[in-house]
Formats: sequence, structure tokens, C-alpha cells
Amino acid sequence: MIKYKYSAIYFIFSLIFVPSLSFAESKHVSLCSYEWPPHHGKTLKNEGYTAEIIKQIFEPQGYKIKKDFYPWKRAQKYATEGKVCNAITEIYFNNKRLESYWFGAPYSAHEVYLFALKSHPVKEFKNLKELSKYTIGFNRGGKFTKEFDTAEYLTKKETNGYENGLKLLSKKRIDFFVSARSVALFEAQKIGIENDIHTVGKPLKRAYVHMAFSKKDPENLIRLQHYNEGLFLLHKSGKFKEIMNSYGF
Repeated sequence: MIKYKYSAIYFIFSLIFVPSLSFAESKHVSLCSYEWPPHHGKTLKNEGYTAEIIKQIFEPQGYKIKKDFYPWKRAQKYATEGKVCNAITEIYFNNKRLESYWFGAPYSAHEVYLFALKSHPVKEFKNLKELSKYTIGFNRGGKFTKEFDTAEYLTKKETNGYENGLKLLSKKRIDFFVSARSVALFEAQKIGIENDIHTVGKPLKRAYVHMAFSKKDPENLIRLQHYNEGLFLLHKSGKFKEIMNSYGF
């Protein structure tokens, strides 16, 4: 659970201005998302806690929400362009993405690890250079740390989703797979290998999850402000904690 002061969130992330009359008359937000169980997905209860948080942020403010699921890279592309959707529902922050998005306050946090089969000889590592002779898989389009993303000495392989990456790991076609811990364990359980894998070493990063709005549409600044205000009120009322508890987080 993320702990932060409500006043700090409001000060840092909110933008203060008067919405245009045309926007106020028709509040709507279109969202691009992707399958990311156990946090968000069409097969989860009510599509997961992410969907419930989004609903509780926007609907009390009179918004109509349109949300569609796409493959991860396409969801990013559409959200960046700002034509198909106004925002992407969950994304990690980095400086490159800041060129395309206005980031809302974080609503969740994940620890990102390297996963390996328990039978793999490497159990710990001090730095990534120690892993240069191994193949490391990661979900297509994923960004993690500057060191990992730019490390030309690593052999990296993009995979078509988390399940595909874990299947490659189980078949020893890759040595490691990079994933948020909760996502990897959920997907591993689905394919019956949860007892065969483990995390290796310390987390690569602790990543905060944001909703991010396209900079191509100036009215997204208004949506961003309303998102931050709604999230602030969810925390203040205790509703945020209730939602997370009800989904087992």
C-alpha cells in the first residue's frame, strides 16, 4: 500500500485552472488499457481493483468512462497519440515517457524482479554484468531501469506477454524473466509452474503505477486534475483501502 500525505499529492500533481464551459457540459474520459492480472483484466472480478479505482475516481464527478483493452505496445501508442484514448490506465514513470504524458498521482506500487527456475545455478547477483552470459526475457515494450534498458552487454529477448515469457522460462529457452512479482506469480499459477520459479536477488526497482494522460490534447489537463482530486478523496474517505482489501491487496 502506498503511504503519502494527501496535501502533498494535491500540491504536486494538481493543476489549478478553470475548466472550459464546453468541457464541463460533457465530461467524458476514454482510456486505453491492457491485460495485467492480477491488477487489471477482463477475466478478473469487476476487471480488477484498477478498474474499480478508476470508476470510483471519475463517476462521482459525473464522468462517462470508455475503456478498451489492447496489447501493451498498442495501448501505449494510442494513449501517446491521444486520438483513440485520452489516457493509459497504468504505466510506470520514466523521463522518456514524460515527453508524451502528464502523469497522475500513483495509485499502486510494484516490486520488479528477475525470475528464474529454482534449478538455475544463479541464486544471487551483485550487478547486472554478472548475468552477461545469460538470456533475459521481458514483456514486449517493457521499460525497467536505465541500467537494464541501456545495457548492451546483456542478451535480452522480448516476449509476447507474461505467460509467454514464463513458458519460455519453464522450457529453459531463457534464463531469467523480468516482471512485477505479483504479475509473475499470478501467471505462473495459471500455467502450473508457481512452485518451480523464484525471485533472484534484490528487486531491480520499486515501481509506482500511474494513470498517464496524452499531452496531445490540452483538455487532458482538466481530466488530470479531476483524476488527482478523485484519488485524493478516495484516500481521505478510506474507500481506497476498502477497495484494495476487497481484492486481496
